[in-house]
Amino acid sequence: MDTDRLNRWLTLAANIGVIAGILFLALELRQNSNLMRAQSRTEMSKSTVELLTLHINDESYVDAMYRGLRGEELTELEKEQFHRTYAAWTQHWNNVAYLHDEGHYDDAAFELQMKVVRDELEYLPGWKTFWCETREWNANPAVIEAIEGSSDGRFCGQ
Repeated sequence: MDTDRLNRWLTLAANIGVIAGILFLALELRQNSNLMRAQSRTEMSKSTVELLTLHINDESYVDAMYRGLRGEELTELEKEQFHRTYAAWTQHWNNVAYLHDEGHYDDAAFELQMKVVRDELEYLPGWKTFWCETREWNANPAVIEAIEGSSDGRFCGQ
């Protein structure tokens, strides 16, 4: 009888150990999955920023970007450069919003970055025009709401 009782206790302890091990493994897998996702998004974001700074020493490119931001006339090539550059920035913000939603980008930093973008859009008419024309197909809804303060279209005068 004592051996039977001891075997039941040992079996119970072993079962509890197996369950605890499975729970620990599931937690580790989840953390690893979240970390890998965040690292992937961060690398995509870094690539975007690298692309944006690729032509920083090209005076004609930088001049076209400044003129575009102010809403001045651009050649067709300059328009394409402007659109691709700021579409890449929007992709960067999409990545930041994703990281924020996943808990890998703190609220204060996210809100500050979106406020800076909103303020710059208000100050730079060419950029705001481009943003308002392309945001629906270029930015995710969380980015639109974070930058504009809502998703009702008032920011763009709609």
